[in-house]
Amino acid sequence: MSASAMHKLPCVTCNKSTGILTCHGCQRIFCGKHVIEHRQELAAQLDSIVQDYDLLKHEISGLTIDDSSIEKINQWEEEYVKKIRLAAETSRKNLQNSFDQSKEQLINTCHDIAVGICTSRTADDYAENELALWKEQLKQLKSESSIQCSINITENQKSIVHSLTHSKNKSEQKQTVNNQQSSSSNSSNQDKFLDVLGAVKLEDKGHLARQKLGDGKYSYIQGQSLYSTGRHVVRIKIEKYKQPYHIFFGCKSSQTILKNEMEKSVDVVGWFGFNQVYEHGQCSSNCKKHKYKSNLIQQSDVIHVIFDCNERTVYLFNSRLNIANKLQVNVNKTPYPWQLLIILSHKDDCVKMIRV
Repeated sequence: MSASAMHKLPCVTCNKSTGILTCHGCQRIFCGKHVIEHRQELAAQLDSIVQDYDLLKHEISGLTIDDSSIEKINQWEEEYVKKIRLAAETSRKNLQNSFDQSKEQLINTCHDIAVGICTSRTADDYAENELALWKEQLKQLKSESSIQCSINITENQKSIVHSLTHSKNKSEQKQTVNNQQSSSSNSSNQDKFLDVLGAVKLEDKGHLARQKLGDGKYSYIQGQSLYSTGRHVVRIKIEKYKQPYHIFFGCKSSQTILKNEMEKSVDVVGWFGFNQVYEHGQCSSNCKKHKYKSNLIQQSDVIHVIFDCNERTVYLFNSRLNIANKLQVNVNKTPYPWQLLIILSHKDDCVKMIRV
């Protein structure tokens, strides 16, 4: 018997056939038949997580302000009638704004989880580790969604009209700290446009970029934030573009400066118009290989550029099309930290960073 035959391990499921593939998630070996069954089991678990997500999303959408909080304001208002009417109205607005902000944050977090699931599902790039992470994120999100604001009355003895203030309860404060601690691994980044090369104008405090000239002259824009670890989502809305679509979204190393024909640089990966995909100096328009079709992109689409530094991967996710494209990054050619790179081609092409 040869040495290679002696070291072959059997399938962990049937213990009969020779194992031909090791699962990256559970490190178990399967034969050809049972590796398919194993992937079907993982897919079923993912479907269960998606169902939990849909249910939780519905619950979050139905959240309303606790009636007892409004009642406390109303009781206080009745005691002073005209003298405190303006103060009571101000307090209601402050409470509503605080609640809306908390709810919006929950919705954004919920959306980010959905993007992560969708990108991994589209690329068939998930295993037990990712499933466990999504379960934990949904569990934490459900805990956060149960938080309610409390109302505390603060009396000013020097004033006839006692002022009202609202504050977070202890459980919400604790949850906020936990959320901040976990944000580094999966965050909606507060990126903005920083450096430019070409005829482009930055507006809205660096959150909007507009191309001023045409004639095929490209303008190059890089983001301010640097990405070295964790998973980061940057949302960009295509405010306006001239046909044919020719806007580049991608990633570059912060160690290189902006230059002409940046898309052809060895440290750049990303997606351009005409179905072009750039990978470390190489350009391909093979739709069958990359499953990227730039002609499907429309004005007002929201593009998510996702930097997954731990997995050395960049995703392009279109929320309207619900399509995710994936590029693997060679960190030897694109060393950390990474930066967002956008290229505008036509006059009046305009993109806007969506702040969270």
